[in-house]
Amino acid sequence: MESLLTDLNRQEWLRAGAFFLSLIFMPPLTVGIIRKTKARFQNRIGAPIFQPFYDLAKLLKKDETISNHVSWIFRSAPSINLSLLFIVACLAPWTTLHPFGLPGDLFLLIYLLAFSRFFTVLSALDAGSAFGGFGASREVTLALLVEPAIMLSLASLGVTAGTSDLTTVFSFENVKLQSQTGLWFIAGCGLFLSSLVELSRMPADDPTTHLELTMVHEAMILENSATNLALAELTHFVKIVVLLGISSQCFLHSLPWVWHASEITRALASIGGVFFMAAFIAVIESVAVKLRWTKLPEFIAYSVAMSIFCVLIALSRSTN
Repeated sequence: MESLLTDLNRQEWLRAGAFFLSLIFMPPLTVGIIRKTKARFQNRIGAPIFQPFYDLAKLLKKDETISNHVSWIFRSAPSINLSLLFIVACLAPWTTLHPFGLPGDLFLLIYLLAFSRFFTVLSALDAGSAFGGFGASREVTLALLVEPAIMLSLASLGVTAGTSDLTTVFSFENVKLQSQTGLWFIAGCGLFLSSLVELSRMPADDPTTHLELTMVHEAMILENSATNLALAELTHFVKIVVLLGISSQCFLHSLPWVWHASEITRALASIGGVFFMAAFIAVIESVAVKLRWTKLPEFIAYSVAMSIFCVLIALSRSTN
């Protein structure tokens, strides 16, 4: 009995170690894959995949340039946001390597993401920059439109599973959702489209543009430098991995063979799913153009429509 408990504890700690290694290395690596793939589509060699690691290390060595008029909010917001995103990453089911079975309540995760956005917006406004004000205004507007889609897509899965704990919802031991292939796929599509807006990627925003008046996320962090900028960038990298991971988990759950695969196969598939989604974003950004601001509500309407379809499917299943 003691040897069995020892083996279980060892497996749990190995799973936790693999999870935290993924959490440390995957965010910058995912961004590197996006940039490298875009460069190849543009017939350029591009920077190495590990370039985001080098950029973060370089920023940490630089001296900060901070306005004398900013308050503690501007100085503390990047650290607070990074802490919040690490908590979200530990609770959200973005990978099958979920350590210690931590419960990730749907509404708690939504509020943590909203809390992080709140500090980002406050930091942009606290700097007093006109560009920061533009970006903060657009960020809040887009959040107002896209958050219902994210919440309804995840809530539809929770209704079918009978719980708001996303750890239980995304568990491969939850037989209630094993045959819901269509629900998983539509929810994944809705979450992916919402993630493009939430992460300020094309066609909602162009993160590589130099026109500050058209930026959303990048405009809010223009006043950051050195360590503050490194923390802000790392926070955004973690957010990319978490949101893309949740979308890829939905697509993986829609594949019948994944339910019967081994734990190692599922872990590798979840990691590969995030990298595939990153490469797919690069393809989209290589062939699509940024939408006009007045056209964004129409684009977001697609994700909202898919989330509504998910709700209808979940309600029809619950009544049967």
